[in-house]
Amino acid sequence: MDMKMNGNSNFEIMCIIADRAEMSVHPGDSVLVCCPSLREEQTQVCLDLLTPTAPEEINALSVLFTRSPDEYLAAWQQHVGTYPARNRIITVDADARSKPASTDAQESSSDREIERVTSPQNLTRLGVRVSDCLDEWTETASDRQVVICFESVSALLQYVDLDQAFKFLRVLTDRCQEIGAIGHYHMDRRAHDEQTIATLAELFDTVIEYQGGEWTTR
Repeated sequence: MDMKMNGNSNFEIMCIIADRAEMSVHPGDSVLVCCPSLREEQTQVCLDLLTPTAPEEINALSVLFTRSPDEYLAAWQQHVGTYPARNRIITVDADARSKPASTDAQESSSDREIERVTSPQNLTRLGVRVSDCLDEWTETASDRQVVICFESVSALLQYVDLDQAFKFLRVLTDRCQEIGAIGHYHMDRRAHDEQTIATLAELFDTVIEYQGGEWTTR
């Protein structure tokens, strides 16, 4: 696929899920992915949206509430085979409340950079980590496509109320649009009422849903 990856591009991303759900995905778009948690289809669509082009042309940021970095990296290796040029993982410690002595930590290797946020309720700290990463990448690697996975909105809503989550996600989706990043956000609609889903759906360019063995666009 011959294309220039930057925030000003207006090309259409061609990926498997876009074809199956009959939707278009462009740089700057944010996609809400409604799928039951722990299904293989969730992993497949996640990695499909994280690889709109060759991995070496991608900087991938993943915010994980529900999966460990090892599980995420194993899925990437199984489904894609090659890690992206930059692979930043922010893992949110959902058990932080039972570990008051915990502090945020960082680790890195040749194929990953892992940051740990020890308070799921501290959206300011999480937002700073995300913003710092995107600032770094837009300044140093403007030729690569930035992709973001947020897993998951349902987990986030276990720790903050709907208004807080909405404001946080609005800032993040606006930032994606600003820099031309492609972001997708997982949600298990079984855990939420229709009003919650409708409120959050306003933030996204596209909502896709897995039902009856098929992906559809809402």
